Amino acid sequence: MPTSNTPIDINQSIHPFVMVIFGATGDLTARKLMPALYNLLANGILPDNFLVVGFARRSLSHDQFRSMMKEAVVKYSKDQNINYRILLKLTNNLYYQQGFFEEITPYKEVVKHLLAFDKDRGACITRFFYLAAPPVNYPSILKNLLQSKLSEGCGQGSGRWTRVLIEKPFGKDMETAKKLEEQLSNTFTEKQIYRIDHYLAKEIVQNILAFRFANSIFENIWNKDHIDNIQISLMEAGGVGERGAFYEGVGVLKDVVQNHLMAMLAFTAMEQPKKLDVESIRTERVKVLQKIRRLTPGEIKANVVRGQYSSGALNGHKIHAYREEKNVDSASQTETFAALKLFIDNPRWQGIPIYLRTGKRMAKSVARISVQFKKVHNALFQNLPPDVERSHHDVLTFRIHPRPGISLQMLAKEPGLGFSLKNVKMDFSYENVFGMQTFDSYERLLLDSMIGDQTLFATNAGFNATWSLVTDILNVWGKESTPKFPNYKPGSWGPHEADLLIKKDGRYWLLH
Repeated sequence: MPTSNTPIDINQSIHPFVMVIFGATGDLTARKLMPALYNLLANGILPDNFLVVGFARRSLSHDQFRSMMKEAVVKYSKDQNINYRILLKLTNNLYYQQGFFEEITPYKEVVKHLLAFDKDRGACITRFFYLAAPPVNYPSILKNLLQSKLSEGCGQGSGRWTRVLIEKPFGKDMETAKKLEEQLSNTFTEKQIYRIDHYLAKEIVQNILAFRFANSIFENIWNKDHIDNIQISLMEAGGVGERGAFYEGVGVLKDVVQNHLMAMLAFTAMEQPKKLDVESIRTERVKVLQKIRRLTPGEIKANVVRGQYSSGALNGHKIHAYREEKNVDSASQTETFAALKLFIDNPRWQGIPIYLRTGKRMAKSVARISVQFKKVHNALFQNLPPDVERSHHDVLTFRIHPRPGISLQMLAKEPGLGFSLKNVKMDFSYENVFGMQTFDSYERLLLDSMIGDQTLFATNAGFNATWSLVTDILNVWGKESTPKFPNYKPGSWGPHEADLLIKKDGRYWLLH
């Protein structure tokens, strides 16, 4: 992460590389990785010499894989005017290796590909191993990376030139996360491990650091004395789509709460880092996650809500219930919605509730962090109109999606002879101010891994803290009677119990 306003010449930092993508025919590669590589190449950021090897079970030729990835870029790239010369340059650097993750033979074939590439370039080329496969395959992949000596680089017996990028969910619970971490640390050093939570790389999430610590007007009131509550919402209008086989048995608690929501919470609540460097920023993120109060079984029952969407009709279209989705159990108990109330036990946040919400088949897709300040209590502003009284808190909102930006809601006097108050907003958006689209989070993560910057990647210590919380909830849910699913309609904001969770505190969801 840059520490000054001086532009960094990225091209001087990225050298020729090889990237092996495990799970190369999957949804993540098509939707995120290939469009990100294309956009980096189109912006002149990637070097001329690079190689991408796709590794998956399907039987494909190099040309078939290239054709598949070309279609993915055209379909999913945010660039509406595809440069086919650049796209051809990308696809010409793509190769394919068919194989099962559990078998050692295809890994040995990859060794031959990479050694030939090193020989052709006359140097030991940096190797990236991207685990985009289902998490159940991670142990097999890591085992065979070690056994085949791919993890050692180009035969030097050292991992200096290798890095591994690993997607969430990072385990299924505390126990499996620890086992995965042990296997990772036996294969790679910490400096080689890039644990991906793409919400850490969202431009507006990063901007929370600048907003808080570069503007004393807000940092001085960023505490329990001035803030009433914090709300973090990550809502998706879509269902599970083609991801039913993956999502079943995982659920939104593991898929979103344990990582994305906690990433947003960490940036919002962390203390000021000593410096804008990798170690300082990651240290403060972890510290605040470790201070989240562990919930007792009784508190979990009272402060955690789960839900699952039913069938319904939206805009004239029939919406299938979660239990009717492809590869989902017809009696599934997997949650597609979760809402929580948490507390952070440190001097800055003691006693301030933090409300988290996430779900599928919501009224719309939106991700935001809202900081609600305490009401003004004085004799000047009594007997406000009901609509103003209900919402006249000063609210600062970080919009992650859509239209990334920051808004501040406050009260202002309406023009006229009387003294009527009205809610108004001051608004900043990246597009309006900077006249450009922000980097996609996967573009930023790929770029940072290439230049060796781990700032925006998760840590084992951070995951330990969040898994402790989530595992406690899972253990209580495992002992409860079968939930009454489905319990909310598509196109809503979740089950009624989620509204009661916050209403019983005399508050309401700001996004509704």
